[in-house]
Amino acid sequence: MLRFISKTLVLVLALWAILLGICAVLGIQIYFPFTIAEENEIPYFRMQAVRIAVFMTFVYYAYMYLVNAAKEVYPIHFLKIFMISVGISSFVFTYQYSASLSNYIIATFFLLCGLVFHLVSKPEIKKYFT
Repeated sequence: MLRFISKTLVLVLALWAILLGICAVLGIQIYFPFTIAEENEIPYFRMQAVRIAVFMTFVYYAYMYLVNAAKEVYPIHFLKIFMISVGISSFVFTYQYSASLSNYIIATFFLLCGLVFHLVSKPEIKKYFT
């Protein structure tokens, strides 16, 4: 059941990203969830949250590489780290800019996506004799 939920989340987010890409080419700016930006203005704190989330994700993987903990991971692992980073940075910037309650709900959604992806990406290998 959890795998079905995670695949549905990935599908919905991927379709959303495709839609945003097409709209951007057509000159229409949309930000999460489906808010059309008037006069090309996306709220600054939202842009900052995504920007910092990219940095946080890069730092995580850079750290893993530098401490020789690098291993092959599934794409869901990247989504997990990125969604958790977006959720945390969204909470920080929503609080810092005193944004509305709906922005906290969106940040919570990102964290819940990260949690679902975390639960799905856990290895299923059990150590019985250790």
